[in-house]
Amino acid sequence: MDIPSEPAVAERRILPALPDADPKLGEIRWQRWEPALIMTHVDPSCSTCAFPGPLSTAIGKTYYTPAPSRVRVERSTRSRPSKWVTVQHRPYWCITHWAVRCPSCDEMHVYRREDWAEIHYWPPTTERALPPTNDNVLF
Repeated sequence: MDIPSEPAVAERRILPALPDADPKLGEIRWQRWEPALIMTHVDPSCSTCAFPGPLSTAIGKTYYTPAPSRVRVERSTRSRPSKWVTVQHRPYWCITHWAVRCPSCDEMHVYRREDWAEIHYWPPTTERALPPTNDNVLF
């Protein structure tokens, strides 16, 4: 009697997690990873594993509440000055973060667009960061 063999489980690849929040700006909502645009003056390859590119990018948004501002509600006339009121504008989701990741070794950098400060780094996966060699010698 044949014993049924267990089905082969395909190896699942787990992408590194993007940060949920920025200490300065609060909660971040991320869009999907997309291939980076190819530009002639920028090298699209990964500096760690020499993946030829393109790298992957994602855009992050935070909830922005604008400061109250003054709005004129009545124009001035000869006998009366303009009438102004302070108005609070509606908050909205604003693009504030940018992430770049190598699809080959998963090295990832996350930047805050306001000052281009790096707020998160994920080191490359060691097994995939080293290019294969014919003689199995690293250096």
